[in-house]
Amino acid sequence: MKLTRFPKRGVRLAFPAIVAAAALTFGMGTAANAAPALNPDPIPESFDFSDCPPLPDGADPRFSRCVSVVVTSGTFQLGNFDQSIDKPIRITFANTYNPTTFEFGSVFGKLRADKMLVQPGLFGDPFLTAVYAKAEYAGFFEQPTSADFRIKLGLKVRLINPVLGSNCTIGTDSNPIMLDLTTGTTAPPAPNSPITGEPATIVRTDPPPTVRSAKHVDNSFSVPGAKGCLFGGGVADWLVNQIGGFPAPAGTNTMIQNEYLAMKSYDQL
Repeated sequence: MKLTRFPKRGVRLAFPAIVAAAALTFGMGTAANAAPALNPDPIPESFDFSDCPPLPDGADPRFSRCVSVVVTSGTFQLGNFDQSIDKPIRITFANTYNPTTFEFGSVFGKLRADKMLVQPGLFGDPFLTAVYAKAEYAGFFEQPTSADFRIKLGLKVRLINPVLGSNCTIGTDSNPIMLDLTTGTTAPPAPNSPITGEPATIVRTDPPPTVRSAKHVDNSFSVPGAKGCLFGGGVADWLVNQIGGFPAPAGTNTMIQNEYLAMKSYDQL
């Protein structure tokens, strides 16, 4: 994350700007009363903060927050794969603030996702050759301070099948699927058209913690080719790429996430 530094001699003058920037960084929308849920799915019964990452040196627990996100539905269309998100994806990260350096930061915690069946199966037979897809973190996370609650996230999608082995992925840690998720409006290359997310909106205040509904979208990203397919040796990479349409250029892929999020300051964990 790009860090913002304020001169120490202007602490009093800078403080309102710090508060405003923090509000944007933490996605802290306000509402007199809880708004109707924008997300079509039920609000999760609980939010798990056990994956909150350790704070970096100098970060103040009072002004640093852990964010627990539950993606409840949506779609990810990668090349020829058009998959509905039918199981929750949980993402945990921290927004940090150092009162000595006046720097904001972000620290990734964990992404947890169950495998989801790719229909109708990679080879068209969901009984004998069913392939499951599982989203995994691929080593990159950034949350720039912005009004559209932008999140930049590196992903890889693991394809699970007895023939493909356990190391077949679309994207890798060194060459991930780079998402630039926004609650605003995208500006993709053709043939995709702009799509719009939904800003974080308070939908529940009691019981605590406060819960917000949001929709993150991105349809401007490219998708690399498959790696490690067929028992990790890559023998079947060409087959997965041919069937899946990989590599898939920017403007031909889409990610839509309906989600709920809750936050706690680190001094409350």
